[in-house]
Amino acid sequence: MTMTMMYFASRAAKCLPLTKQCNHRLSSRAFASAGATRVDNVDGQRFTLAASLGLMASAVVFAGMNQHKSTFAEAPQVASNDDDGDNDDGSTTILNWSGTHSVRLAQGTYHEPETMAELVDIVSKAYQNGTHIRPVGSALSPNGLSFDERGMLSLSNLDKVISIDKANMTVTVEAGARVSQVLEALRTHGLTLPNLASIAEQQIGGFVSVGAHGTGAAIPPCDEFVTGLTIVTPSEQGVVKMTEDSHGSMFRYARLGLGGLGVLSEVTLKVVPAHRLVEQTIVLTRSEAKEQLATLLKRHKHIRYMWIPYEDAVVVVTNDDENDLPLMGAGTEISDGKGGKKKIVTEDDIKSKYSKEEQMAPLHALLRNLANTKGIEIDEETMQGMGFGDLRDMILALGNMLDPDHIKRCNKAEREFWVKAQGLRVAPSDQLLQFDCGGQQWVYEVCFPVGTYGLPNSNSMDFMDDLLKEIESSGIPAPSPIEQRWSSSSSSPLSPTSVGPCEHESYDTKHALSSWVGVIMYLPSEDNDPTGYRREFITRSFKDRYCKLVRKVGEKYGIMCHWAKLEINEANDKEEGVTESVRRRFGPKVVEEFNAARDLYDPKRVLSCSLLDQIFGAQ
Repeated sequence: MTMTMMYFASRAAKCLPLTKQCNHRLSSRAFASAGATRVDNVDGQRFTLAASLGLMASAVVFAGMNQHKSTFAEAPQVASNDDDGDNDDGSTTILNWSGTHSVRLAQGTYHEPETMAELVDIVSKAYQNGTHIRPVGSALSPNGLSFDERGMLSLSNLDKVISIDKANMTVTVEAGARVSQVLEALRTHGLTLPNLASIAEQQIGGFVSVGAHGTGAAIPPCDEFVTGLTIVTPSEQGVVKMTEDSHGSMFRYARLGLGGLGVLSEVTLKVVPAHRLVEQTIVLTRSEAKEQLATLLKRHKHIRYMWIPYEDAVVVVTNDDENDLPLMGAGTEISDGKGGKKKIVTEDDIKSKYSKEEQMAPLHALLRNLANTKGIEIDEETMQGMGFGDLRDMILALGNMLDPDHIKRCNKAEREFWVKAQGLRVAPSDQLLQFDCGGQQWVYEVCFPVGTYGLPNSNSMDFMDDLLKEIESSGIPAPSPIEQRWSSSSSSPLSPTSVGPCEHESYDTKHALSSWVGVIMYLPSEDNDPTGYRREFITRSFKDRYCKLVRKVGEKYGIMCHWAKLEINEANDKEEGVTESVRRRFGPKVVEEFNAARDLYDPKRVLSCSLLDQIFGAQ
């Protein structure tokens, strides 16, 4: 059987955005008319192989269809049969970025104000009438934190960069501006943001409200970059401008407020001089990664570990300022002209030992093998043009994604790829601090304390030891990577990195260090899984086995889930204890203070959602 291989232009765009784009989603019928071939998968489900080359993306662009442009989502994305994003009954169905949650909104309950005056009017009427307006950004939260079927409001049209203050090193933006837009505006002024959170398509409002984070032992989560904000509240308070000086702890609750205290309309953020980073990728054994961690955390500005389950390999990615490279790190040592030494990166340093074809060879070989078992002919030219993430997602989708043996084969090929892909890259920070997150997926990420920057304890590695032991002894079909990152603490009371209420700041509280660990399970696209059975089984396995295992391992480490990845099964929560563990993590004082702030700024709880109500209580 011949497979017509088509490259899909945007793997991140999952469906038709409500505004500002012209992404077009092709139905199964459209795929058939385009010549895509359907075959049976190993688990008996039928899926579109051509679609799987699109890496679980639903928004696609075919060669010759230049009139349609596929880009990242600027606004929440719609899942519907009509290009205008409306269902037959006038309702709107919104799908989150990872394809794990959707919400159907009745006609008239979804709002996209185009001016500040319109926003104030919508919020005021919601307060008067008690109608719901849950704020939503780019709908990137894997748990659908911004979703509420009673009513939602997006600031995708309020996306201006208002001012750039080079004297005070800040930028002020409307909250609907995407991180990528802000970076672009800053670039012309020789500035950038201090850190990024994997991707740059979040709206700034959501970016700070959920406590997004990057990596770097001395760098806090992104909410700590906020120096001022404006919220439009459904209360007698109306529009409120806040800074640390004017509102103290209330400002810290509002900047990481989970959308529960007001609709963020403007945000002022710290910026830093634009700089280039030198990124080094190496592969260590597990024992080497453990032994070197304390040194690597202090040596490098940014660092992340990518653990490969069932393989004795840890991919270590570090990033350092091109003009401040550690002497013990990569590069060529030269005189600094002051009697000392410094490191630079030369063309010879950057030159890779292996060609791209040699790096990709393990993935190509596995893809051919899987295709051959199904009698599928591979278009070599198209395969050669696919990147690492594309190939990995395709390989996973071609097998039973819940079969540990299939996952082990995929992880082994990935390890072989990374061994040959070791080396250096040099690029602007806003490019290197973003990376490929893969296709549609379930994500569960937890955070826990690991000592201080000056004296990290063993929790980072002890947790990973325990987690990998449980995964591998239980036969969890855990795809690579399990990503581990680090950050310093945030003073926002609801941050997972918060050290909690304290009367006096000490070295330990100021330099507290946290580790973040995220596990994933990839999902086939709807076109690869028209019945939805595969996604249903993967979802069940992820929640009932994988997440429970992580929580079990994490009990003694005091884990707290990332707010955008926290899932609560209301029916079984009494047994699973997720709600209680979150309340216990923050303590009664923080819960009471946050609810007092909600009483002041959202007394009718028109901004709330089921997760906030579950944890903090309803009205």
